[in-house]
Amino acid sequence: MTKKLIGIDFGLAKIGLSISDPSKIISIPLKVISYKNENELFTKLKAIALENNVDTFIIGYPLNMNNDKNKMTKLVENFSDKLKNMKFKVFFQDERLSSESAKKIMQEQNIKIGENKEQIDLIASTIILQSFLDKGLV
Repeated sequence: MTKKLIGIDFGLAKIGLSISDPSKIISIPLKVISYKNENELFTKLKAIALENNVDTFIIGYPLNMNNDKNKMTKLVENFSDKLKNMKFKVFFQDERLSSESAKKIMQEQNIKIGENKEQIDLIASTIILQSFLDKGLV
């Protein structure tokens, strides 16, 4: 059975998740998970990966517009290292403007952003994964 990919829009209290179709062409919104600590987060991610036949994570990589790393970049790199230690494959995908694109999509669909902040994370993760899938690297 073909393994699927999960896209992640990483945040400090919650993360947006999307999943690929089995042929790795389309990114599909999956869910937003909230967490209180790292152990809880990694336990949930491992369960979701097992449940969905996933062995690879595509994580949105936060950079400033001038390509400099920022505080979130280091947190994402540490998060990635822990996933690798759990024997998952991990790739980074530039996430600049993914949240802005997600907000634009919501506005076009007349979805109120203030009341649906989780939707931004969900759509952003879908954009991150789709951008990676479009490269055809996996």
